[in-house]
Amino acid sequence: MTQRIQIGAVFIIINLGFGYLVYPNLIYELTKTAHWEVVMCQCFLQLILIWIYIKGLNYFPENDVIDIYLKMGRWAAILFLTPFVINLIALVALNIRLHTEVIISIFLPRTPYWSIMTLLFFISVYTAIKGLGTILRSSIFIFLIVIPLVVFNIFSSFINFDLNNVTLGWNSPPKFLLNKNFFYLLGFSSFLFLGFMTSDTKLTFRKLFVAWVSVSLFFLSVVYIPLFIFGQETVVMLTHPFLEAMDSIDISWFSFNRQTVFFGVSLVGLVILANAVILWMIGRIMQKMFRCSKGESSYWIIAFSVIAFIFALFVPNITLMEKWFLWSTGAQAYSMIIIPFTIFIYGFLSKRGVVGHEKK
Repeated sequence: MTQRIQIGAVFIIINLGFGYLVYPNLIYELTKTAHWEVVMCQCFLQLILIWIYIKGLNYFPENDVIDIYLKMGRWAAILFLTPFVINLIALVALNIRLHTEVIISIFLPRTPYWSIMTLLFFISVYTAIKGLGTILRSSIFIFLIVIPLVVFNIFSSFINFDLNNVTLGWNSPPKFLLNKNFFYLLGFSSFLFLGFMTSDTKLTFRKLFVAWVSVSLFFLSVVYIPLFIFGQETVVMLTHPFLEAMDSIDISWFSFNRQTVFFGVSLVGLVILANAVILWMIGRIMQKMFRCSKGESSYWIIAFSVIAFIFALFVPNITLMEKWFLWSTGAQAYSMIIIPFTIFIYGFLSKRGVVGHEKK
């Protein structure tokens, strides 16, 4: 039970880490009214994919995603997981660079970005090397620090709300489903890591439902808080609407008179754990695909983290970085569709004896 709670905490933290900065902008580009409709469509699609994913994984007790693909054949593991690893490396690099830029703008405007990146990378890599147990224990620690700050951010923003800025409505038919930005939006549904933990714990759809509801409410809040404060016409002009919304709140009655201080502290915890999980996934894939010992997976983590760091270091500007980040989430969305469906179909056919397993 404790481990399932920890996995739920990781699920919430990773979704928060990817949803704070770029997610609201995509929603504002997709529609000018009924923003809740876009958010809930994305969340329900996420829920369906999670159900398919867990259903497929449960066909193979005590096996993770890599074991299942190796059962299909080594060629299948290489074909499906190699592009996934490449995208994860890019995601680590762009995620930490994007968060570093925001953290510097809040706390340390005169600090070179490479020094902050080095610190965040070091902590993430160390956590990933220590393994799943450390990641899960850290998730509870970060959860207990970050979530109260997130809740404080949300509730303290009510004082700046102007209800006339937003009118709830319904878009019929929902044209945004055919927009490429909606496909990018699906890439923020971070749940594929669940398939890397099934060899250690049995996942159930019911246990993750509470975490999914929490993430859905968070996504609604990061979209609607800037809308209620600024209105649709203004938010589309802002680079980071949620950050600007937090900065507009006067909390002079509190010891810290800037709401963005709490926002920045939250980002530090979120980006460290999110990148630690991704690097751990990369190490796990490479270890099993190349039949390395568990100790050797740390070398893969270090090697790929260095590649990600160099890539992040040489991204020329924030505009190009955000564009590449969107492309990376688009590739992530592709994996989030292909991997759950292939595992579910293979598990369904295996149970009925239609296909066999290749010996590893």
